[in-house]
Amino acid sequence: MPAPQAKKAHIRGRLLPIAAFLAWFACLDAHAGDCGGALGLGSDNVYRGISLGGGKPAWIVDVHCRVDDNWIAGAGASRVQLAGRSKNAQLALYVDRHWQFDAGWSGKVGVMHYDGAHRGRRDGLRYDEVNAALGYKGFWRVSIAVSPNASDLYFTHAMAPFSEGSKSHWATSVETTFHHALGGRLAADAGLGLSIPRGKGESSYRYASVGVSYAFGDINLYASRIWTDSISWEYSYLGATFVQRQPSHADWVGAVVWTF
Repeated sequence: MPAPQAKKAHIRGRLLPIAAFLAWFACLDAHAGDCGGALGLGSDNVYRGISLGGGKPAWIVDVHCRVDDNWIAGAGASRVQLAGRSKNAQLALYVDRHWQFDAGWSGKVGVMHYDGAHRGRRDGLRYDEVNAALGYKGFWRVSIAVSPNASDLYFTHAMAPFSEGSKSHWATSVETTFHHALGGRLAADAGLGLSIPRGKGESSYRYASVGVSYAFGDINLYASRIWTDSISWEYSYLGATFVQRQPSHADWVGAVVWTF
C-alpha cells in the first residue's frame, strides 16, 4: 500500500476522477498488490472552480496501482450534471511518472484521458491532458495541466449541444495548493488557480479555496469555501452569436472520503 501521507496528498490533488475501467487493472503488472484508491461523497463536484455537479451531491471513485517504483496508473469516475443536461458520469484514465528528488522535494509528470457521454453524444466531456507537478513535504504543491483538444469543456448551457461550429482548442490550468497540520487530526488547506481556455470568446478566470480537513484513520472530512472569478464565453446558434456570463461567486463545499 502507498504511504498514508502520500496517498492523502494524491487524493487531495485529484478529487475529481474515477471506476468503470476497473477491469483494465487486471492487465497491469502491479507489484505485490500495491494498489489503493478512494470512495467519496461531496455536497458538489467542483473542479478548477467550476461546478460539475450542478450544486447537488456528487460521488467520486478512484483506484490506482503502482506499476513499478516510479509509475502509477489509475482509473476513476465522478458524478456530473452540467447545465441543461441530465446527470451523468465523467470517467478518467491516468498514468503518472513520479520522482522523489530528496527527503523534501518530489515531482511527477502524467497524462489523463477524460470521457463522458450525454445521451450518446460526446459533448464537451471528452478530452486529453498532460500535467506536471512539483511538491515539498506534502505542504506545498504547484501544478500545470495542458489540454490540446478541449472543446466547450465545462462552459455549458442549455443550447451547448446544438451550438454551431464547435471546435477543439488548447486549454491550460495552473494551480498551487498548501496543506498545513494544525495539530492532532486537524489540518488547514488553501489553493489558488488560473484557467486559460483558448476557445473563441472564452475568458480566462481565477479560482481559490480555503478550508479545513479532519481525519479519522482512513476517513477524511473536508470543508472548503471556494471562490470563482467571473467567466464569459460565446456560442453560435442558427447563425447568431450569443454571449454567456457567469458572475464571480463563492460557495461552501463539503466532502467525506474513505481512502484504502
